[in-house]
Amino acid sequence: MDECEIKLKSKNEIILLKLGGSLLTDKNKPFSLREDILENCLNQIIESNKSIVLIHGGGSFGHPIAKKYQISQGLNDSIKDQIIGLSKTHEVMNKFNSIIINKILDKGRSAISVQPSSIFVQDFNEIIFKSIDPIEKMLELGIIPVLYGDILLSWDSSFTILSGDQIILKLCEKIQKFKISKVIFGIEEDGIYIEDNGHKRLALKLKYNDLPNLKLAELDQKIDVTGGIKGKLEIIKEIIKFNVPVQIVNGIKNQNILKALNDQYLECTRIEPTSERKSINKLYNRKIEHIKISLEHNVQHVKNYFDEVNLIHHPLPEYELEDINLSVDFFKKKISAPICISAITGGHEISKVINNILANAASSEKIIMSVGSQRIGLEDPSTVDSFKIVRDIAPNIPIIGNLGIGQLCDLTFNIDNFKKCIEMINADVMAIHFNALHELVQSEGNISYKNFEERFKEIRKNLKIPIIAKEVGTGFNTDLALKLDLLGFDGFDVGGTGGTSFAAIESIRDADSFEAYTRKISDTFREWGVPTPVSIMNVRKVSKKLIIGTGGLKTGVDIAKAIVLGADIGGFAFKFLKSAWQDYKNNTQSNTIKEIKTLKQELRSSLWLMNVENISKLRNNKNKRILVGELYQWVNQ
Repeated sequence: MDECEIKLKSKNEIILLKLGGSLLTDKNKPFSLREDILENCLNQIIESNKSIVLIHGGGSFGHPIAKKYQISQGLNDSIKDQIIGLSKTHEVMNKFNSIIINKILDKGRSAISVQPSSIFVQDFNEIIFKSIDPIEKMLELGIIPVLYGDILLSWDSSFTILSGDQIILKLCEKIQKFKISKVIFGIEEDGIYIEDNGHKRLALKLKYNDLPNLKLAELDQKIDVTGGIKGKLEIIKEIIKFNVPVQIVNGIKNQNILKALNDQYLECTRIEPTSERKSINKLYNRKIEHIKISLEHNVQHVKNYFDEVNLIHHPLPEYELEDINLSVDFFKKKISAPICISAITGGHEISKVINNILANAASSEKIIMSVGSQRIGLEDPSTVDSFKIVRDIAPNIPIIGNLGIGQLCDLTFNIDNFKKCIEMINADVMAIHFNALHELVQSEGNISYKNFEERFKEIRKNLKIPIIAKEVGTGFNTDLALKLDLLGFDGFDVGGTGGTSFAAIESIRDADSFEAYTRKISDTFREWGVPTPVSIMNVRKVSKKLIIGTGGLKTGVDIAKAIVLGADIGGFAFKFLKSAWQDYKNNTQSNTIKEIKTLKQELRSSLWLMNVENISKLRNNKNKRILVGELYQWVNQ
C-alpha cells in the first residue's frame, strides 16, 4: 500500500481505535495471545486505509503482574520486590506492543511504538502529557502511532497504572493538527449491556445525558486493574466533552472493526453528544482554538502605537534605584506593581493548567489576575474548576471576573448569572467585556445589544462589587467612555489595537463561514479599532476612574508609557499566555514568575531614568512624554 496515498486520503481526520486487552488476550490465562483475533483486527485496520492512532490494553500480559505487585496502588514498602514488579509490568507490555508492531509491519503498513511511560507523568492526581508533537508528526507521515497501557511514574516518586482509555482521553485533549472523527473501543462484547425490566439488553444508541443514569448489566468478572466498563464510561463522559462520538464494538465478530472504521452499520453501542452538549462543545473547543491560534500564528496587529510614545530621559536620577516605589492600590488591595495578567482563558482542561500557572505566578509576585470569559462556566458546571482554581491558588491577590455584553443582553440572562460569576472565583472586581467586532466576525456571534443599559442598571442597583468596562482589542472612543462613566462603571480596561487581533484569530479559526461573500469580513476588519495609547487618553479625558491599559504592551517600558498617558495599570495577555504555555510544556512555573520580575525591573528602571520616584508622580505626566508619528495625528486632529 502506498503510504503517500494514505496520507493524502486522511483529509486531516483521524480515528482513535482502542483494542481492549480482553479482546486480544485471555485475561484468565497469563501471557495468552489470541492470535486469530489479533490478526483479524489488524487486517481490518490495514484494509480500511484510515488514518488512525492505535491504542491497546494490557490484557493477560500486563494485568496479572500489575495486580500481583499492586502497581495501581502506588509505592508500598511492605510489598516485596514491588519496584522489580513495576519494571516487569513495563517490560511485558513492551513485548506485547512489539508483537503488534511487527505484525503491522509484516502487513506492509508503517507503525511506530510510542512508549507511554516516556511521554506521560503524573503530577499529584493529574496526568501530564509532555508532548503531542511526535504523534502528530507520525500521522502526517502516514505512520500508525501505537500506544498501550503502561506504568505511570509520578513526580512524588510514586507510580500507578496508565490505562489505554486514559491515553485516549489525553489524545482527545492534546491533538490539535487533526480532527478526531470518532473513538472506537473494540471489546469482546457487542457493546454496553444495561438492565431493562430485569433483562439484559444491548444499548444501541446513547446520548451524553444518558450516561450518568445507566444501570449496567453484570458481566463475567476478569482480572482488570484499570476499572472495567464503569471506568470506561467515566472516560467516555469526558471524551464526549470534546464533541467526539464514541462507538463500542465487538472486535471478535468478523469485519466489525472495518465496518466501524468505514462508518458502516453494525450492532454496537454508539454514544453521541447531545445537541446541548454540542453547543457547549463548540464553546469548549473555541477556548482551546483561541489559545492554539494565538501561539501558532501571527495574529498581532500590524502597527503598535506604543512605538510612537517616547519617554523623556533624565541624565541625573536623584533617587536610589531600589527606592523607586512601584506599589499601588487596586480597589482597596495593595499590589506590588501596576501589572495585570489580563483575561486569557478558562473553561478547558488546558485552561485550568494555564490558570494554575498564572495564578501561582500572580500570587507569588502580588499582582492582579483576570480570568477569561466565564460564560462557559455558567453553561457547563463541569468547567467551573478551570476558573475556581485561580482563587484556590491565589487567595489574597485581586482577581477580576469576566462576562461579555452578549451574555448580559441575552434573553435568558438574569442577575443570578452575574452573581455566579462572582462566586465562582470570589472575584474582587467584575469586568464586562465589549467585543462587538469579535462577535461580528464569528459565525455564531451575538450582535444584539439593545437592552444593555437596562441590564447593567439592574446589576449596578443590586450589586456593590466594582465593575469595569473592558474592551478586547478595538479600544474606546471618548463618547462611549463618558457614557459608561456616567452609567456607573468603576473603571476601564481599554483594550485597544496594537496587540492581538481577534478578527485575525477568527479568520483562521472560522475560515469557511463566509463563503457567501467574495472575501472574509474578518480580514477586512483585521486592523479595525482605536489604538491603545489613544484609547487610554480618550478615557482619561472624561473619567477620573481607574484605567488598565492593555493591547500591545510588551515590556515594563510600555507600562511606563501607558501610565504616563493616563493609565493606572498595565495589562498583558499574549505575553503571559506565551510564558504560561512554556511552563505548561516544561511542567514548570518559573518562566511566568521570571517574566513578571523582568517587567518590574524594566518599569523600575524606566522611572529611575526619568527621575520619577513612584507611580503616582508618573501618571498622566505630560512633561515626561513626547508623541510622534501617526499617534500624534490621532491625538491632535
